[in-house]
Amino acid sequence: MVLSLKFKLTRALALLVCMTAFTVSAHAENPFGIPSSGGEERCLQCHQGIEEISRSHPLTLGCTSCHGGNAASQDKDQAHATLIHDPEAGTGKRNPSSLKVVHLSCGKAQCHSGHQDESRNHVDHVRKSMMGNLAGMISGLRYQWGGQPGKEAQYGIYSVEDTDGVIPESIGALNRLEELPYFNPYHLRQHQTALQGAPRKKISNHVGDHVLRERCFQCHIDAPPPPGEFRSQGCAACHSSYHPEGKYLGRDPMIDKTKPGHPAYHRLTVLPSSNLCLQCHKSFLSQMTTEKFSIPFPRRDRKGKLPFPGSGQPRMDVHLERGMDCIDCHTQSDIMGDGNIYSRQFQAVEIRCETCHGDSQSYPRISKIKDSQDPAIRSSRHYKGFTNKVGDAMAVSARNRKLSNVKAKGKQFIAYSKRTGKARSIPLAKDQRWGHNIPGHRGKLACTACHSQWVPRCQGCHMTLTSKKGVGGKPAGSWNPYQFTMTHEEPALMVGPRGKVVPMLAQPSHTLTVLDPQGKKVPVIDGHGDSLGDYRHWEFTNPAGYSGSNLAYGMQPHSVSKNVRSCESCHLSPGALGLGEGDLRIKRKTSGQYDQFNPLVRTNRVLNKSKYGPGTKVTQRGQAIAGAGQPGARPFNQEEITRILKVGNCIPCHSRYSDPIYRDMEKSYPFANNIKHRRLRDKILRKR
Repeated sequence: MVLSLKFKLTRALALLVCMTAFTVSAHAENPFGIPSSGGEERCLQCHQGIEEISRSHPLTLGCTSCHGGNAASQDKDQAHATLIHDPEAGTGKRNPSSLKVVHLSCGKAQCHSGHQDESRNHVDHVRKSMMGNLAGMISGLRYQWGGQPGKEAQYGIYSVEDTDGVIPESIGALNRLEELPYFNPYHLRQHQTALQGAPRKKISNHVGDHVLRERCFQCHIDAPPPPGEFRSQGCAACHSSYHPEGKYLGRDPMIDKTKPGHPAYHRLTVLPSSNLCLQCHKSFLSQMTTEKFSIPFPRRDRKGKLPFPGSGQPRMDVHLERGMDCIDCHTQSDIMGDGNIYSRQFQAVEIRCETCHGDSQSYPRISKIKDSQDPAIRSSRHYKGFTNKVGDAMAVSARNRKLSNVKAKGKQFIAYSKRTGKARSIPLAKDQRWGHNIPGHRGKLACTACHSQWVPRCQGCHMTLTSKKGVGGKPAGSWNPYQFTMTHEEPALMVGPRGKVVPMLAQPSHTLTVLDPQGKKVPVIDGHGDSLGDYRHWEFTNPAGYSGSNLAYGMQPHSVSKNVRSCESCHLSPGALGLGEGDLRIKRKTSGQYDQFNPLVRTNRVLNKSKYGPGTKVTQRGQAIAGAGQPGARPFNQEEITRILKVGNCIPCHSRYSDPIYRDMEKSYPFANNIKHRRLRDKILRKR
């Protein structure tokens, strides 16, 4: 009651000030070349005390330059009537940076768009980016669920086209995306209020489009936050911070500090903290301990080591453990896009482990800054503790762009924290004595294949669509709420989309049963002759004929450790090969082709679904069971499985990376077949 009375008195005083003749001029020049609104603004007569939103957006710029509105009016409703905002955002009229309206604010010419230097056109890039259009999520689910014949993205949240004349198709860039279709006319009708006067929308009759719009789009950069969570949309989703309870903490007397929904302060941050990233990337909460999220982290043992990954006990990624932020590795082009449209995340991300650490044969590639207007210099002006200058040698990404915080100094490479300026010396793969130089691994394995400690396993994502009879008898309805939980597993491996062995996302087989109000199965696409089959329990398939419920997805799990997994954890592990849990019997033939595998879990056999275990991604003969939605990604084939298991025959006796037999396996295998070696091996096996 006291707080409420105090607020009312404060607002009353502010309104009294509004009635005075005091005005604020927005004519003053600002040093950043940003166009101001011009004219006299009376906004600060009421919002006096509000924080300057950033150094790059001084008060002299004026409020209406970004927010719109009628700044000359003293009437609140009239002044706010034309504020730039997205009516569907659910955050009132206070955010002009939603992607639907950002072209009227941040995206105006000479602000964050319309520059000759392409790297400064942030708004155009974000709309084309993976966060801006969710092309990867959409195309992955639609392909796996039989909604489209190919893996290449066709749809995004918005229609978007690349018109700059540069479309590097060799790295997967596309020229356009269409807006995702609606499930059926009834589903479209549910959204029709916000679509009045909009172009005609596509109808797909595909249930995947329904779950994408109703569930998956909650993670979109422009989507309202789930109930009980607080964040903004569009540009402000990453550049504006909220209190955990959504309370305003600033000095604007016009904002009720007792009601949630406002940012903590009227302030933009150029360098988002990892906490802000975690608002959407929730899977990383399990490995970070912050005051905001209060996530418990397992204690170290007496030797200072963290426990082996298990349910609720993941080891922290070495980069996070050393205090690095997400933005210390991921570049502006990674996060905000580089101006191209991509189908998958791996195509959009430009950093690799080798970018900073090099490989066994070479040091990281570098490029010197030669121009004072280089983006690496411009970006560093916002960093704390250091700035770049002409002559600095910077590490370069896979796209030949300079990293703005990784420098070569003599024979050392130094990574600087963008938010704190802390300098960290980078260990280089070429300087390691062993491990990276195994010929059988060189060029075939991504660094994460050995250095990743765990992969996430999502639970609790089962969803049910409650059908209702809609227009034309088509089912619509709503999906039930679900609770997201996650455990961790030792990584299985597969061939990733870049052609190297990578960790595989560990997911349970998804079950999908969809029936219409009459209890009949819903077709995959429609009844016009383009149907690829019906949704069935467990075994619905993608267009390649592989399971759409059993997923094989190459990933970078962000669980890197300096230590690596053991040889046997790959070469003697059926789970690591994608065979699933079970009993692997190594036969006497060193070729490995007669080795046998018997699954541990046999529920699929009992239910007559499959003779393979539910965790099986590929058979021992190299037949893919799981569907891989990424272009170029797949489980191991038979030749690869045989070759991996063949090495496994040697490991019981030759268990060290430094063992000389691994320097040239083509010479070692003939020796393994001579009589002397065979007798010794048989003697060892009889003792086991």
